[in-house]
Amino acid sequence: MRSHSIFVTILIALLGLAATGAAQAAEAYRSRAERWEFTVQARPLGEQTVKFNGGSEISTNSDVGWGFGVGYNFNDHLELSFDINWNSPSYDAKIASADNPGTFTRASSELTVNTMQFNLFYNFIAGPVTPFVSAGLGSTYIDSNIAYGNAVTGCWYDPWWGYVCDTYQPSYSTSLFSYNTSVGVRWDATRDVFLRAAIGKSWLNWDNGGSNDSFTTGRLELGFIY
Repeated sequence: MRSHSIFVTILIALLGLAATGAAQAAEAYRSRAERWEFTVQARPLGEQTVKFNGGSEISTNSDVGWGFGVGYNFNDHLELSFDINWNSPSYDAKIASADNPGTFTRASSELTVNTMQFNLFYNFIAGPVTPFVSAGLGSTYIDSNIAYGNAVTGCWYDPWWGYVCDTYQPSYSTSLFSYNTSVGVRWDATRDVFLRAAIGKSWLNWDNGGSNDSFTTGRLELGFIY
């Protein structure tokens, strides 16, 4: 709830700022139609607990990640973007034993979460200040950073450093289908720079009977239009 309140507060603040500068921005506004965009993003992620078959569960803490995106505006209303973002929330896990039912082990670490998604935006107003809705889908890679098995050493030739060897420790990880929806507000502050903020939900298609609970997500973006 705390992270949810923060996201809503940021949205309200940005909307108020946009409304204050709307008159000035309208004079300088240049149509978004048929223009490319590049964004740098802050990606807040809310805390959540996901339960699995057999009694296993994982509780993640809130975190602020980062990302970037490239988009194309078909017109002033419709935009398609490709976004890459990453988070590193800490977590506590209760893991059911496969050999001894009813027995659990505990683990705490930090997840590595990398997401790549296509997102479709619909801007309601063909002007510098507009509310919008968006939806997207793609893939999310999650690494528990819990090691398993023996470390593996490999060697290769690097054109800059020469013959190089390194050791890699496998860890429990997975790639999952993911999708999201969000609502927000966009402000084209100048002809070539905009701000965008949104709050929404993200879902993961968990393996092993995950409860598929939604995660509260946010996006705060500084964008450049070309």
